[in-house]
Amino acid sequence: MARLNLALLMVWSIVTFQGHQVLAAAPLPIDGTPTVVEMTRHLDILEDPEAQYGREHILDPLFNARFEPLYRESANYGFSQSDWWVRFRVENDGDLPQKVTFKLDYPLLDIVDVWVFSGTREITSWETGNRRLFGSRPIKHRDFLFPLTLAVGETQTVYMRVRTQGPVNIGLTLFGEQTLLPQVETEYLVFGAYFGGFLLLALCVLLLYLMDRQIAFLWYLTYVLSYSSYMMAFNGLAFQYLWPNSPEFGQVSRPVLLTLSIFFLLQFSRSLLGIKRVSPFLHRSVTVLQVLLVGILLAVPFTAYGNLVQPISVLNLLALLHIISMGVVAHRKGEQAAKYYLLAWSIFLLGLMLYYLKVFGLVPHNFVTHYGFQIGSFIEFVFLSAALGVRVKQLRYQSHIDELTGLANRRYFDEELDEEFAISSRPQAELSLMIVDVDHFKRFNDEYGHAAGDKVLREIGKAFKAQIRRPGSAYRYGGEEFAVILPRTTADEAITLAERLRQHVMEEVPFDGVTISIGVVSRRDGRFLTASDLFVAGDEALYKAKAAGRNCVAVYIPGLTSKMENPNTDSVMA
Repeated sequence: MARLNLALLMVWSIVTFQGHQVLAAAPLPIDGTPTVVEMTRHLDILEDPEAQYGREHILDPLFNARFEPLYRESANYGFSQSDWWVRFRVENDGDLPQKVTFKLDYPLLDIVDVWVFSGTREITSWETGNRRLFGSRPIKHRDFLFPLTLAVGETQTVYMRVRTQGPVNIGLTLFGEQTLLPQVETEYLVFGAYFGGFLLLALCVLLLYLMDRQIAFLWYLTYVLSYSSYMMAFNGLAFQYLWPNSPEFGQVSRPVLLTLSIFFLLQFSRSLLGIKRVSPFLHRSVTVLQVLLVGILLAVPFTAYGNLVQPISVLNLLALLHIISMGVVAHRKGEQAAKYYLLAWSIFLLGLMLYYLKVFGLVPHNFVTHYGFQIGSFIEFVFLSAALGVRVKQLRYQSHIDELTGLANRRYFDEELDEEFAISSRPQAELSLMIVDVDHFKRFNDEYGHAAGDKVLREIGKAFKAQIRRPGSAYRYGGEEFAVILPRTTADEAITLAERLRQHVMEEVPFDGVTISIGVVSRRDGRFLTASDLFVAGDEALYKAKAAGRNCVAVYIPGLTSKMENPNTDSVMA
Protein backbone atom coordinates (compact mmCIF):
# COMPACT_ATOMS: atom_id res chain seq x y z
CA MET A 1 0.00 0.00 0.00
CA ALA A 2 2.82 2.38 0.89
CA ARG A 3 4.45 1.69 -2.47
CA LEU A 4 1.16 2.50 -4.22
CA ASN A 5 0.82 5.80 -2.39
CA LEU A 6 4.41 6.71 -3.25
CA ALA A 7 3.83 5.89 -6.92
CA LEU A 8 0.64 7.96 -7.00
CA LEU A 9 2.48 10.89 -5.39
CA MET A 10 5.23 10.68 -8.02
CA VAL A 11 2.70 10.58 -10.84
CA TRP A 12 0.85 13.58 -9.35
CA SER A 13 4.10 15.56 -9.06
CA ILE A 14 5.02 14.84 -12.67
CA VAL A 15 1.57 15.80 -13.91
CA THR A 16 1.59 18.94 -11.83
CA PHE A 17 5.05 19.89 -13.07
CA GLN A 18 4.06 19.26 -16.67
CA GLY A 19 0.95 21.37 -16.11
CA HIS A 20 3.12 24.14 -14.74
CA GLN A 21 5.30 23.96 -17.85
CA VAL A 22 2.19 24.54 -19.94
CA LEU A 23 1.13 27.55 -17.88
CA ALA A 24 4.61 29.03 -17.45
CA ALA A 25 5.69 32.04 -19.48
CA ALA A 26 7.13 31.07 -22.83
CA PRO A 27 10.93 31.22 -23.22
CA LEU A 28 12.29 34.36 -24.84
CA PRO A 29 14.02 33.49 -28.13
CA ILE A 30 17.47 35.02 -28.66
CA ASP A 31 18.37 35.09 -32.33
CA GLY A 32 21.35 37.44 -32.32
CA THR A 33 19.44 40.53 -33.39
CA PRO A 34 20.55 43.58 -31.35
CA THR A 35 17.59 44.33 -29.15
CA VAL A 36 16.29 45.54 -25.79
CA VAL A 37 13.43 43.48 -24.39
CA GLU A 38 11.17 44.32 -21.43
CA MET A 39 10.84 41.03 -19.59
CA THR A 40 7.49 41.58 -17.87
CA ARG A 41 5.41 39.25 -20.03
CA HIS A 42 8.10 36.54 -19.85
CA LEU A 43 8.21 36.33 -16.04
CA ASP A 44 6.82 33.78 -13.60
CA ILE A 45 6.36 35.00 -10.01
CA LEU A 46 6.25 33.28 -6.62
CA GLU A 47 5.64 35.02 -3.28
CA ASP A 48 7.28 33.30 -0.31
CA PRO A 49 5.86 34.99 2.84
CA GLU A 50 7.63 32.60 5.22
CA ALA A 51 11.01 32.73 3.41
CA GLN A 52 10.95 28.92 3.37
CA TYR A 53 12.46 28.29 -0.06
CA GLY A 54 16.11 28.31 -1.05
CA ARG A 55 18.59 26.96 -3.61
CA GLU A 56 17.82 23.38 -2.63
CA HIS A 57 14.20 23.70 -3.80
CA ILE A 58 14.85 24.98 -7.30
CA LEU A 59 14.68 21.56 -8.98
CA ASP A 60 11.72 20.46 -6.89
CA PRO A 61 8.63 20.08 -9.16
CA LEU A 62 6.35 21.08 -6.28
CA PHE A 63 8.30 24.32 -5.80
CA ASN A 64 8.19 25.09 -9.52
CA ALA A 65 4.48 24.39 -9.63
CA ARG A 66 3.88 27.30 -7.27
CA PHE A 67 5.10 29.88 -9.80
CA GLU A 68 2.46 31.80 -11.71
CA PRO A 69 2.82 33.87 -14.87
CA LEU A 70 2.91 37.61 -14.22
CA TYR A 71 -0.51 38.73 -15.37
CA ARG A 72 -0.04 42.38 -14.34
CA GLU A 73 1.88 45.11 -16.15
CA SER A 74 4.72 45.27 -13.64
CA ALA A 75 6.33 43.34 -10.81
CA ASN A 76 5.96 46.09 -8.19
CA TYR A 77 4.61 44.97 -4.81
CA GLY A 78 5.17 47.98 -2.56
CA PHE A 79 6.50 47.35 0.94
CA SER A 80 6.54 43.63 1.59
CA GLN A 81 8.18 41.32 4.14
CA SER A 82 7.97 38.35 1.76
CA ASP A 83 10.68 36.80 -0.37
CA TRP A 84 9.83 37.24 -4.04
CA TRP A 85 10.98 34.69 -6.59
CA VAL A 86 11.20 35.43 -10.31
CA ARG A 87 11.71 32.83 -13.02
CA PHE A 88 12.20 33.27 -16.75
CA ARG A 89 13.69 31.31 -19.64
CA VAL A 90 15.77 32.39 -22.62
CA GLU A 91 16.40 30.26 -25.68
CA ASN A 92 19.12 30.62 -28.29
CA ASP A 93 17.39 29.71 -31.53
CA GLY A 94 20.12 31.23 -33.70
CA ASP A 95 23.09 29.67 -35.46
CA LEU A 96 25.79 31.11 -33.19
CA PRO A 97 26.45 31.25 -29.44
CA GLN A 98 24.86 34.38 -27.92
CA LYS A 99 25.76 36.70 -25.06
CA VAL A 100 23.01 38.69 -23.36
CA THR A 101 22.70 40.65 -20.12
CA PHE A 102 19.62 41.06 -17.99
CA LYS A 103 19.26 44.16 -15.86
CA LEU A 104 17.40 44.59 -12.59
CA ASP A 105 16.92 48.36 -12.54
CA TYR A 106 16.11 49.11 -8.88
CA PRO A 107 19.43 49.47 -7.02
CA LEU A 108 18.01 49.57 -3.45
CA LEU A 109 17.01 45.90 -3.15
CA ASP A 110 18.71 44.49 -0.06
CA ILE A 111 19.23 40.86 -1.13
CA VAL A 112 19.33 39.62 -4.73
CA ASP A 113 20.23 35.96 -5.31
CA VAL A 114 20.39 34.55 -8.86
CA TRP A 115 20.76 30.97 -10.08
CA VAL A 116 21.08 30.03 -13.77
CA PHE A 117 20.24 26.49 -14.94
CA SER A 118 20.56 24.70 -18.25
CA GLY A 119 18.14 21.82 -17.85
CA THR A 120 18.91 20.41 -14.42
CA ARG A 121 22.52 21.62 -14.42
CA GLU A 122 23.41 24.78 -12.51
CA ILE A 123 25.64 26.95 -14.72
CA THR A 124 26.35 29.88 -12.42
CA SER A 125 24.96 31.83 -9.48
CA TRP A 126 25.41 35.19 -7.77
CA GLU A 127 24.67 36.44 -4.27
CA THR A 128 24.50 40.23 -4.32
CA GLY A 129 22.27 43.12 -3.25
CA ASN A 130 22.44 46.51 -1.59
CA ARG A 131 23.24 44.92 1.80
CA ARG A 132 26.26 43.11 0.39
CA LEU A 133 29.60 44.43 -0.84
CA PHE A 134 29.45 46.20 -4.19
CA GLY A 135 32.12 43.82 -5.45
CA SER A 136 29.64 40.95 -5.23
CA ARG A 137 28.00 42.19 -8.46
CA PRO A 138 29.11 40.38 -11.61
CA ILE A 139 29.24 43.70 -13.49
CA LYS A 140 30.26 46.87 -11.65
CA HIS A 141 27.21 49.04 -12.24
CA ARG A 142 24.82 51.00 -10.01
CA ASP A 143 21.98 48.65 -11.06
CA PHE A 144 22.19 44.85 -11.02
CA LEU A 145 23.52 43.43 -14.30
CA PHE A 146 23.81 39.67 -14.89
CA PRO A 147 25.53 38.22 -18.01
CA LEU A 148 24.37 35.04 -19.74
CA THR A 149 26.10 33.02 -22.48
CA LEU A 150 23.93 30.58 -24.45
CA ALA A 151 25.18 27.83 -26.78
CA VAL A 152 23.35 27.16 -30.06
CA GLY A 153 19.94 25.65 -29.29
CA GLU A 154 20.40 26.00 -25.53
CA THR A 155 17.60 27.07 -23.20
CA GLN A 156 18.56 28.54 -19.82
CA THR A 157 16.25 29.09 -16.86
CA VAL A 158 16.99 31.97 -14.49
CA TYR A 159 15.75 31.96 -10.89
CA MET A 160 16.02 35.17 -8.88
CA ARG A 161 15.11 35.72 -5.23
CA VAL A 162 14.57 39.26 -3.91
CA ARG A 163 14.30 40.27 -0.25
CA THR A 164 14.23 43.90 0.93
CA GLN A 165 12.98 46.15 3.70
CA GLY A 166 12.05 48.83 1.18
CA PRO A 167 9.62 48.71 -1.75
CA VAL A 168 9.80 45.64 -3.97
CA ASN A 169 10.34 46.80 -7.57
CA ILE A 170 11.40 44.06 -9.99
CA GLY A 171 11.93 45.73 -13.33
CA LEU A 172 13.83 43.38 -15.63
CA THR A 173 15.21 44.19 -19.08
CA LEU A 174 17.21 41.95 -21.40
CA PHE A 175 19.97 43.51 -23.51
CA GLY A 176 21.67 42.07 -26.55
CA GLU A 177 25.47 42.08 -26.73
CA GLN A 178 25.60 45.31 -28.74
CA THR A 179 22.84 47.24 -26.98
CA LEU A 180 23.90 47.45 -23.34
CA LEU A 181 26.92 49.75 -23.67
CA PRO A 182 25.14 52.59 -25.54
CA GLN A 183 22.34 52.50 -22.97
CA VAL A 184 24.80 52.67 -20.06
CA GLU A 185 26.73 55.53 -21.69
CA THR A 186 23.54 57.54 -22.22
CA GLU A 187 22.40 56.82 -18.68
CA TYR A 188 25.63 58.05 -17.09
CA LEU A 189 25.70 61.09 -19.37
CA VAL A 190 22.23 62.04 -18.11
CA PHE A 191 23.26 61.49 -14.49
CA GLY A 192 26.40 63.56 -15.07
CA ALA A 193 24.28 66.44 -16.33
CA TYR A 194 21.78 65.98 -13.48
CA PHE A 195 24.28 66.02 -10.62
CA GLY A 196 26.54 68.49 -12.43
CA GLY A 197 23.58 70.85 -12.47
CA PHE A 198 23.19 70.41 -8.71
CA LEU A 199 26.90 71.06 -8.18
CA LEU A 200 26.82 74.21 -10.29
CA LEU A 201 23.69 75.39 -8.46
CA ALA A 202 25.34 74.76 -5.08
CA LEU A 203 28.47 76.73 -6.08
CA CYS A 204 26.38 79.65 -7.34
CA VAL A 205 24.29 79.71 -4.15
CA LEU A 206 27.45 79.54 -2.02
CA LEU A 207 28.98 82.52 -3.84
CA LEU A 208 25.74 84.47 -3.49
CA TYR A 209 25.65 83.73 0.23
CA LEU A 210 29.26 84.82 0.70
CA MET A 211 28.55 88.08 -1.14
CA ASP A 212 25.11 88.87 0.22
CA ARG A 213 24.95 87.00 3.56
CA GLN A 214 21.20 86.43 3.16
CA ILE A 215 20.25 83.53 5.45
CA ALA A 216 17.84 82.20 2.81
CA PHE A 217 20.86 81.43 0.60
CA LEU A 218 22.45 79.35 3.40
CA TRP A 219 19.33 77.26 3.96
CA TYR A 220 18.90 76.77 0.23
CA LEU A 221 22.52 75.60 -0.03
CA THR A 222 22.06 73.01 2.72
CA TYR A 223 18.88 71.79 1.04
CA VAL A 224 20.58 71.44 -2.36
CA LEU A 225 23.54 69.55 -0.87
CA SER A 226 21.50 67.18 1.31
CA TYR A 227 18.92 66.44 -1.38
CA SER A 228 21.46 65.86 -4.16
CA SER A 229 23.44 63.57 -1.82
CA TYR A 230 20.27 61.62 -1.08
CA MET A 231 19.59 61.27 -4.79
CA MET A 232 23.11 59.89 -5.30
CA ALA A 233 22.38 57.25 -2.66
CA PHE A 234 18.90 56.58 -4.07
CA ASN A 235 20.26 55.96 -7.58
CA GLY A 236 23.02 53.65 -6.36
CA LEU A 237 25.82 55.98 -7.47
CA ALA A 238 26.99 56.69 -3.91
CA PHE A 239 27.30 52.94 -3.24
CA GLN A 240 29.25 52.44 -6.46
CA TYR A 241 31.69 55.34 -6.07
CA LEU A 242 31.73 56.50 -2.43
CA TRP A 243 31.26 53.49 -0.10
CA PRO A 244 31.40 50.23 -2.15
CA ASN A 245 32.81 48.33 0.82
CA SER A 246 30.37 49.73 3.40
CA PRO A 247 26.84 48.57 2.55
CA GLU A 248 25.62 49.11 6.11
CA PHE A 249 26.73 52.73 5.97
CA GLY A 250 24.67 53.05 2.83
CA GLN A 251 21.63 51.74 4.70
CA VAL A 252 22.09 54.45 7.34
CA SER A 253 22.92 57.24 4.90
CA ARG A 254 19.64 57.16 2.99
CA PRO A 255 17.26 57.90 5.90
CA VAL A 256 19.75 60.42 7.32
CA LEU A 257 20.11 62.33 4.05
CA LEU A 258 16.38 62.21 3.34
CA THR A 259 15.55 63.49 6.83
CA LEU A 260 18.16 66.25 6.57
CA SER A 261 16.83 67.34 3.18
CA ILE A 262 13.28 67.60 4.61
CA PHE A 263 14.56 69.54 7.64
CA PHE A 264 16.53 72.04 5.55
CA LEU A 265 13.70 72.36 3.03
CA LEU A 266 11.32 73.39 5.80
CA GLN A 267 13.86 75.89 7.12
CA PHE A 268 14.49 77.30 3.64
CA SER A 269 10.75 77.61 2.98
CA ARG A 270 10.25 79.49 6.24
CA SER A 271 13.04 81.90 5.42
CA LEU A 272 12.07 82.33 1.77
CA LEU A 273 8.41 83.09 2.44
CA GLY A 274 8.83 85.03 5.69
CA ILE A 275 6.51 82.59 7.49
CA LYS A 276 7.27 83.91 10.97
CA ARG A 277 5.72 87.23 9.92
CA VAL A 278 3.08 85.84 7.55
CA SER A 279 1.73 83.00 9.73
CA PRO A 280 3.02 82.55 13.31
CA PHE A 281 0.91 79.38 13.64
CA LEU A 282 2.61 77.71 10.65
CA HIS A 283 5.96 78.91 11.95
CA ARG A 284 5.38 77.10 15.27
CA SER A 285 3.97 74.02 13.53
CA VAL A 286 7.07 73.73 11.33
CA THR A 287 9.25 73.98 14.43
CA VAL A 288 7.41 71.02 16.01
CA LEU A 289 7.84 69.01 12.79
CA GLN A 290 11.56 69.77 12.72
CA VAL A 291 11.90 68.54 16.31
CA LEU A 292 10.32 65.23 15.23
CA LEU A 293 12.76 65.02 12.32
CA VAL A 294 15.67 65.49 14.72
CA GLY A 295 14.24 62.59 16.73
CA ILE A 296 14.31 60.42 13.60
CA LEU A 297 17.94 61.40 12.97
CA LEU A 298 18.90 60.38 16.49
CA ALA A 299 17.09 57.03 16.10
CA VAL A 300 18.64 56.06 12.74
CA PRO A 301 21.86 54.45 14.09
CA PHE A 302 19.87 52.25 16.50
CA THR A 303 16.83 51.32 14.38
CA ALA A 304 16.47 48.98 11.42
CA TYR A 305 15.72 50.67 8.13
CA GLY A 306 12.44 48.77 7.78
CA ASN A 307 11.20 50.22 11.08
CA LEU A 308 12.05 53.76 9.95
CA VAL A 309 10.26 53.62 6.61
CA GLN A 310 6.77 54.24 7.97
CA PRO A 311 7.56 57.17 10.35
CA ILE A 312 9.75 58.83 7.71
CA SER A 313 6.97 58.43 5.15
CA VAL A 314 4.45 60.01 7.56
CA LEU A 315 6.78 62.92 8.36
CA ASN A 316 7.50 63.33 4.67
CA LEU A 317 3.77 63.63 4.00
CA LEU A 318 3.35 66.13 6.86
CA ALA A 319 6.28 68.14 5.53
CA LEU A 320 4.70 68.30 2.07
CA LEU A 321 1.42 69.50 3.61
CA HIS A 322 3.30 72.23 5.50
CA ILE A 323 5.25 73.20 2.40
CA ILE A 324 2.10 73.63 0.31
CA SER A 325 0.33 75.41 3.18
CA MET A 326 3.20 77.87 3.58
CA GLY A 327 3.16 78.59 -0.15
CA VAL A 328 -0.60 79.15 -0.27
CA VAL A 329 -0.67 81.38 2.84
CA ALA A 330 2.31 83.42 1.64
CA HIS A 331 0.73 83.83 -1.81
CA ARG A 332 -2.51 85.09 -0.25
CA LYS A 333 -0.48 87.55 1.84
CA GLY A 334 1.07 88.96 -1.32
CA GLU A 335 4.56 87.43 -1.09
CA GLN A 336 5.97 87.68 -4.61
CA ALA A 337 8.21 84.60 -4.27
CA ALA A 338 5.25 82.37 -3.36
CA LYS A 339 4.06 82.14 -6.97
CA TYR A 340 7.30 80.55 -8.16
CA TYR A 341 7.46 78.46 -4.99
CA LEU A 342 4.02 76.92 -5.59
CA LEU A 343 4.80 76.31 -9.25
CA ALA A 344 8.02 74.52 -8.28
CA TRP A 345 6.24 72.22 -5.87
CA SER A 346 3.36 71.50 -8.22
CA ILE A 347 5.86 70.08 -10.74
CA PHE A 348 7.74 68.14 -8.08
CA LEU A 349 4.56 66.67 -6.59
CA LEU A 350 3.45 65.44 -10.00
CA GLY A 351 6.70 63.49 -10.41
CA LEU A 352 6.55 62.29 -6.79
CA MET A 353 2.98 61.08 -7.21
CA LEU A 354 3.99 58.98 -10.23
CA TYR A 355 6.87 57.49 -8.27
CA TYR A 356 4.75 56.52 -5.25
CA LEU A 357 2.06 55.04 -7.48
CA LYS A 358 4.84 52.90 -8.92
CA VAL A 359 6.19 52.03 -5.44
CA PHE A 360 2.80 50.71 -4.33
CA GLY A 361 2.33 48.78 -7.57
CA LEU A 362 -0.49 50.93 -8.98
CA VAL A 363 1.33 51.93 -12.17
CA PRO A 364 4.03 50.11 -14.20
CA HIS A 365 7.72 50.41 -13.42
CA ASN A 366 9.19 52.37 -16.34
CA PHE A 367 11.48 55.31 -17.03
CA VAL A 368 8.83 57.98 -16.40
CA THR A 369 7.46 56.49 -13.17
CA HIS A 370 10.90 55.58 -11.80
CA TYR A 371 12.68 58.84 -12.63
CA GLY A 372 9.64 61.13 -12.65
CA PHE A 373 10.28 62.70 -9.27
CA GLN A 374 13.97 63.17 -10.08
CA ILE A 375 13.09 65.03 -13.25
CA GLY A 376 10.45 66.95 -11.30
CA SER A 377 12.94 67.74 -8.55
CA PHE A 378 15.42 69.27 -10.99
CA ILE A 379 12.71 71.47 -12.52
CA GLU A 380 11.62 72.27 -8.98
CA PHE A 381 15.09 73.56 -8.13
CA VAL A 382 15.02 75.83 -11.19
CA PHE A 383 11.77 77.44 -10.04
CA LEU A 384 12.94 77.57 -6.41
CA SER A 385 16.00 79.46 -7.62
CA ALA A 386 13.68 81.91 -9.36
CA ALA A 387 11.63 82.22 -6.16
CA LEU A 388 14.81 82.84 -4.18
CA GLY A 389 15.88 85.52 -6.65
CA VAL A 390 12.52 87.27 -6.30
CA ARG A 391 12.72 87.05 -2.50
CA VAL A 392 16.26 88.43 -2.37
CA LYS A 393 15.24 91.28 -4.66
CA GLN A 394 12.29 91.94 -2.36
CA LEU A 395 14.51 91.86 0.74
CA ARG A 396 16.97 94.25 -0.84
CA TYR A 397 14.12 96.56 -1.72
CA GLN A 398 12.78 96.34 1.82
CA SER A 399 16.25 97.02 3.22
CA HIS A 400 16.26 100.26 1.22
CA ILE A 401 12.77 101.40 2.26
CA ASP A 402 11.73 103.38 5.32
CA GLU A 403 8.69 101.55 6.73
CA LEU A 404 7.01 104.66 8.18
CA THR A 405 7.02 106.89 5.09
CA GLY A 406 7.46 104.38 2.28
CA LEU A 407 10.38 106.44 0.95
CA ALA A 408 13.88 105.13 0.37
CA ASN A 409 16.06 105.18 3.49
CA ARG A 410 19.42 106.75 4.30
CA ARG A 411 21.41 103.66 3.33
CA TYR A 412 19.96 103.75 -0.16
CA PHE A 413 20.40 107.52 -0.31
CA ASP A 414 24.13 107.21 0.37
CA GLU A 415 24.50 104.58 -2.37
CA GLU A 416 22.47 106.54 -4.92
CA LEU A 417 24.15 109.89 -4.20
CA ASP A 418 27.59 108.38 -4.75
CA GLU A 419 26.43 106.80 -8.03
CA GLU A 420 24.71 109.93 -9.34
CA PHE A 421 27.65 112.11 -8.31
CA ALA A 422 29.98 109.89 -10.38
CA ILE A 423 27.61 110.10 -13.37
CA SER A 424 27.39 113.90 -13.10
CA SER A 425 31.17 114.13 -13.59
CA ARG A 426 30.54 113.83 -17.32
CA PRO A 427 30.46 117.04 -19.37
CA GLN A 428 27.06 118.76 -19.52
CA ALA A 429 25.62 116.43 -16.85
CA GLU A 430 23.39 118.08 -14.25
CA LEU A 431 22.76 117.08 -10.66
CA SER A 432 20.84 118.90 -7.95
CA LEU A 433 20.15 117.98 -4.33
CA MET A 434 17.50 119.08 -1.85
CA ILE A 435 17.86 118.70 1.93
CA VAL A 436 14.51 119.06 3.72
CA ASP A 437 13.62 119.45 7.41
CA VAL A 438 10.22 119.60 9.13
CA ASP A 439 10.02 122.86 11.07
CA HIS A 440 9.66 122.68 14.88
CA PHE A 441 8.99 118.96 14.73
CA LYS A 442 10.19 118.24 18.27
CA ARG A 443 7.79 120.83 19.64
CA PHE A 444 4.98 119.30 17.55
CA ASN A 445 5.71 115.85 18.98
CA ASP A 446 5.74 117.17 22.54
CA GLU A 447 2.40 118.92 22.02
CA TYR A 448 0.46 116.34 19.99
CA GLY A 449 2.28 113.08 20.71
CA HIS A 450 4.46 110.73 18.65
CA ALA A 451 1.51 109.08 16.91
CA ALA A 452 0.53 112.43 15.43
CA GLY A 453 4.17 113.07 14.57
CA ASP A 454 4.34 109.76 12.70
CA LYS A 455 1.22 110.70 10.78
CA VAL A 456 2.83 114.01 9.75
CA LEU A 457 5.89 112.15 8.46
CA ARG A 458 3.67 109.75 6.51
CA GLU A 459 1.77 112.67 4.96
CA ILE A 460 5.02 114.36 3.98
CA GLY A 461 6.16 111.07 2.42
CA LYS A 462 2.95 111.02 0.37
CA ALA A 463 3.56 114.63 -0.70
CA PHE A 464 7.07 113.75 -1.90
CA LYS A 465 5.74 110.79 -3.90
CA ALA A 466 3.05 112.99 -5.46
CA GLN A 467 5.30 115.92 -6.41
CA ILE A 468 8.59 114.27 -7.38
CA ARG A 469 8.82 112.50 -10.71
CA ARG A 470 11.60 110.47 -12.28
CA PRO A 471 14.52 110.72 -12.49
CA GLY A 472 14.15 112.39 -9.08
CA SER A 473 14.01 110.26 -5.92
CA ALA A 474 13.01 111.16 -2.36
CA TYR A 475 14.56 109.68 0.79
CA ARG A 476 13.97 109.83 4.50
CA TYR A 477 17.40 110.72 5.76
CA GLY A 478 16.60 110.32 9.43
CA GLY A 479 14.14 111.63 12.02
CA GLU A 480 12.28 114.57 10.46
CA GLU A 481 14.95 115.17 7.81
CA PHE A 482 14.50 114.22 4.14
CA ALA A 483 16.57 114.43 0.97
CA VAL A 484 15.79 114.54 -2.75
CA ILE A 485 18.27 113.58 -5.47
CA LEU A 486 17.52 115.23 -8.82
CA PRO A 487 19.64 113.87 -11.69
CA ARG A 488 19.60 115.81 -14.97
CA THR A 489 18.04 118.75 -13.15
CA THR A 490 19.40 122.33 -13.18
CA ALA A 491 19.47 124.60 -10.15
CA ASP A 492 16.52 126.66 -11.44
CA GLU A 493 14.42 123.53 -12.03
CA ALA A 494 15.29 122.29 -8.53
CA ILE A 495 14.30 125.61 -6.98
CA THR A 496 10.93 125.52 -8.76
CA LEU A 497 10.27 121.96 -7.55
CA ALA A 498 11.36 122.82 -3.99
CA GLU A 499 8.97 125.78 -3.83
CA ARG A 500 6.10 123.65 -5.18
CA LEU A 501 6.87 120.98 -2.58
CA ARG A 502 6.95 123.57 0.25
CA GLN A 503 3.60 124.99 -0.78
CA HIS A 504 2.03 121.51 -1.08
CA VAL A 505 3.09 120.50 2.44
CA MET A 506 1.89 123.78 3.95
CA GLU A 507 -1.52 123.46 2.27
CA GLU A 508 -2.19 119.71 2.14
CA VAL A 509 -0.78 118.18 5.32
CA PRO A 510 -3.83 117.90 7.64
CA PHE A 511 -2.22 119.61 10.63
CA ASP A 512 -2.15 123.36 11.15
CA GLY A 513 1.25 124.98 11.23
CA VAL A 514 3.22 122.11 9.70
CA THR A 515 5.84 123.54 7.34
CA ILE A 516 9.20 122.51 5.90
CA SER A 517 12.49 124.24 5.16
CA ILE A 518 14.52 123.27 2.09
CA GLY A 519 18.14 123.72 1.12
CA VAL A 520 18.98 123.39 -2.59
CA VAL A 521 22.39 122.84 -4.15
CA SER A 522 23.49 122.08 -7.69
CA ARG A 523 26.78 120.48 -8.57
CA ARG A 524 27.50 123.36 -10.93
CA ASP A 525 27.23 125.77 -8.00
CA GLY A 526 30.69 124.85 -6.74
CA ARG A 527 33.72 122.65 -7.10
CA PHE A 528 32.69 119.56 -5.17
CA LEU A 529 35.25 116.78 -5.02
CA THR A 530 32.98 114.15 -3.46
CA ALA A 531 29.31 113.41 -2.97
CA SER A 532 29.83 114.16 0.71
CA ASP A 533 30.93 117.70 -0.19
CA LEU A 534 27.71 118.17 -2.18
CA PHE A 535 25.63 116.97 0.75
CA VAL A 536 27.41 119.31 3.19
CA ALA A 537 26.65 122.22 0.86
CA GLY A 538 22.95 121.25 0.74
CA ASP A 539 22.88 120.94 4.53
CA GLU A 540 24.45 124.43 4.77
CA ALA A 541 21.72 125.80 2.52
CA LEU A 542 19.10 124.15 4.77
CA TYR A 543 20.70 125.76 7.81
CA LYS A 544 20.46 129.16 6.14
CA ALA A 545 16.76 128.54 5.36
CA LYS A 546 16.04 127.70 9.00
CA ALA A 547 18.08 130.68 10.19
CA ALA A 548 16.02 132.94 7.93
CA GLY A 549 12.80 132.04 9.70
CA ARG A 550 11.97 128.55 8.32
CA ASN A 551 9.22 127.66 5.80
CA CYS A 552 11.38 128.78 2.92
CA VAL A 553 13.81 127.60 0.23
CA ALA A 554 17.48 128.56 0.36
CA VAL A 555 20.01 128.02 -2.41
CA TYR A 556 23.67 127.28 -1.88
CA ILE A 557 26.15 129.63 -3.56
CA PRO A 558 29.86 129.41 -2.73
CA GLY A 559 30.50 132.16 -0.21
CA LEU A 560 26.90 133.36 -0.50
CA THR A 561 23.57 131.69 0.25
CA SER A 562 20.28 133.16 -1.04
CA LYS A 563 17.00 133.02 0.84
CA MET A 564 13.78 132.85 -1.16
CA GLU A 565 10.03 132.78 -0.66
CA ASN A 566 9.75 133.18 3.11
CA PRO A 567 6.09 134.11 3.64
CA ASN A 568 7.02 135.97 6.80
CA THR A 569 9.64 138.21 5.13
CA ASP A 570 10.28 139.77 1.79
CA SER A 571 12.44 137.83 -0.71
CA VAL A 572 16.00 139.09 -0.40
CA MET A 573 19.44 137.96 -1.37
CA ALA A 574 21.72 137.19 1.52
